[in-house]
Amino acid sequence: MLFTYIIGIIFGFPIGAKLTADFCSKGYIDKNHREILSALANHFSLPFIITYALSEQLNICSHYSIYLVSLYLPSAIGMIAMLSINKNRSLKQKIPAQGFKLNMQIVDAGIMKGFETLIKLCGYIVLFSIVSRIPQTIAQKADCIMPLSADIIGAFFETTNGIGIVCGLCIPRTLSIVLCIALLSFGGVSCMVQTKSIFRDTGFRLYRYILLKAAMSILSCLLCIILFCILI
Repeated sequence: MLFTYIIGIIFGFPIGAKLTADFCSKGYIDKNHREILSALANHFSLPFIITYALSEQLNICSHYSIYLVSLYLPSAIGMIAMLSINKNRSLKQKIPAQGFKLNMQIVDAGIMKGFETLIKLCGYIVLFSIVSRIPQTIAQKADCIMPLSADIIGAFFETTNGIGIVCGLCIPRTLSIVLCIALLSFGGVSCMVQTKSIFRDTGFRLYRYILLKAAMSILSCLLCIILFCILI
């Protein structure tokens, strides 16, 4: 579990969900924990958060630790709780170690599976990038002033475009930062659909994943506000 969480943070979404799905299929992780572990391990990568979200879009040049703690502390606490609960549990079936065997058919299948997953995820990103702009298009066709709520709703469909939308709104800078933290923690509808796709035909309960991500998003926003008020 800890390995999945750490790798998910370092390399970013959707590695956390993919590792969870693979380990569940091998029996290394209890299937009852897959929604929880996926929600905890599914983060955007550190380079994406620091370079794109914080530096490029929000123009933040310092105090990165405030925002990173706000994003990662809720999931870290959840991970510690999971490890504490399961520390006395062991695998029901121990799998004996096997020697290394190079099978080119397995290698070929792995490469093709990787390409299939990558293309599918890219397709979801493109699709929801278009969907995130629909509220703006509707408002423009109606010849009315774009309501703030429509922009925010559109932003929550796809996080990369959503951060750009939020940063372009005429709202206080502090509110922009908090909304971006909420987006980064929640992941957006696109990430949820991609996660569900990774766990297809496994009985993955998406509603549990959504509730956990929403709870962590709220906690991240509260932490960001508290730390911002105390340290800045």
